[in-house]
Amino acid sequence: MLRILIADDEVSIIQLIRKLIKPGLPHEIVGEATDGKSALELIEQRHPDIVVTDIRMPGISGIELLRAARERGIPAEFIIISGYKDFCYAKDAIKYGVAEYLIKPIRADELNGALEAIEEKQGEREKLQTRIADMEQAIAQDKARKRREVMASYVRRLAGRAAEEADFACAWEEIFHIQQGIFAVLILKLDVEEAVEESFLSRNLEVLGDKYYRAVREDCFDVEMYCKDTRCYLLMHMEEQKYPGILRKVELLLKDKITPYNLYQVSAAAGSVERSTGRLENVFSSADYAIRQRLVGGRGKLDVCNEKTDFRMPVQLSGEARQQLDHILFDRDETAFREWYDRAYQEARRQFRENPYYLNQFLGAVACYAEAALYARDPQIGEPAGSFCLQVFKRADFCCSNEELYELYGKIAAEQMEKARQMHKDGVSRPIKCMKQYIQGHFAENLLLEEIVGAADLSYSYGSSMFKKETGLTITQYLTQVRMEEAQRLIRETSLTINEVACKVGYTDTRYFSKLFIKTVGIKPVDYRKFYS
Repeated sequence: MLRILIADDEVSIIQLIRKLIKPGLPHEIVGEATDGKSALELIEQRHPDIVVTDIRMPGISGIELLRAARERGIPAEFIIISGYKDFCYAKDAIKYGVAEYLIKPIRADELNGALEAIEEKQGEREKLQTRIADMEQAIAQDKARKRREVMASYVRRLAGRAAEEADFACAWEEIFHIQQGIFAVLILKLDVEEAVEESFLSRNLEVLGDKYYRAVREDCFDVEMYCKDTRCYLLMHMEEQKYPGILRKVELLLKDKITPYNLYQVSAAAGSVERSTGRLENVFSSADYAIRQRLVGGRGKLDVCNEKTDFRMPVQLSGEARQQLDHILFDRDETAFREWYDRAYQEARRQFRENPYYLNQFLGAVACYAEAALYARDPQIGEPAGSFCLQVFKRADFCCSNEELYELYGKIAAEQMEKARQMHKDGVSRPIKCMKQYIQGHFAENLLLEEIVGAADLSYSYGSSMFKKETGLTITQYLTQVRMEEAQRLIRETSLTINEVACKVGYTDTRYFSKLFIKTVGIKPVDYRKFYS
């Protein structure tokens, strides 16, 4: 819909212009003026798309009206009407970007042609503006996605997951407003029972994070928030002198108990500061170090990490400890594991001086190593190490003391050993049982070895190796054994021909079947039947 304003010192001309505009053209007359000054005021008030104006008017001429509109940044299109004697002003009109210059007497086809041309031009401009707006929105969404992905990757690395190349595929300058200043991470932690509904916890965490985000945003160049499980992470980039004030704000907010999440204990922690994006992993790790100090220092307050340590170097099990664990895990001896675990925990307490951060890393390393070792022997007991460590990290975050950490990790390792023990009940693991059951149910078919191993969700090489190791037979040997046992039963108990028996147990070649039967049983199928008849 075109919004049109008409300006002419003769009312009859205004009425004529109204009549000349064809009804089929979508338009609205938003104003009429009989002098230039009134026209300019109406233009500023009504924001028309098109101004149709006479070149000669009292006060301000049509050309001066056009110039004044351009000086004020008004984008309206102008159609100027003049007589032959005023055509000399056409150059000035062109200078200020007139859309059309019409000579009196006004003709309907010329006026409507000019209006239609402007309508088409306006449509193209609106399409271009829409495309530009869509592109800007897509760029903003992509930037927001990349920022979230980077935050998520740093949080995952706190659980000991190795970095992937894709984690930091984009330059920081593309997604963050980098200036001369420092980086720091603030962690907000809701201490709750593990049984709390996840969606309810997530909503409260978002509310909590948003409150702190708004409090620190004005003092930072840039801030990004990321919530996960019971934690909210704020990555802050700011001038160094602003940091103490931000910490004071956090301490004041922690004292505010009138909140929608006041059923929970809220703790906060800030890590060491760094100037380079290349050191951001240490910024996150040091904040993690600080938030874990609440296990010994108490909850509901702000802990700040002042240690000058490279937290990117995780605690690892010694070669001797891994060797001892290997022997225990191989035997799936829960009693021996508990004795070893108790000794290792007491030694770690002394070594790390009861520091919850290092104790958590050590105990987590024990649980993840036990899972990896058991998983390597029997993949069906759990999940790959990376996923398992993330789950362990999540469960450990609900602990409120070192003793709870000790109990949790011991319980996790014991659970994994019990799974392995149950799967190896009667000396046969679950994958072997799956393969045997598949063979027993499909031996009459033209079986491929890959199908059999696939029934246990294992690769061919690993599954066939495991089968041989646990049963003493290859998969082919076991398949032949099952088929020959069934063939013997059919020959003894039915009147099927030898050819029919061979087909029933998966062989289309009777001569080959007879050869295997002699090799397995020691006599020909026909002689076996004679013997039992």
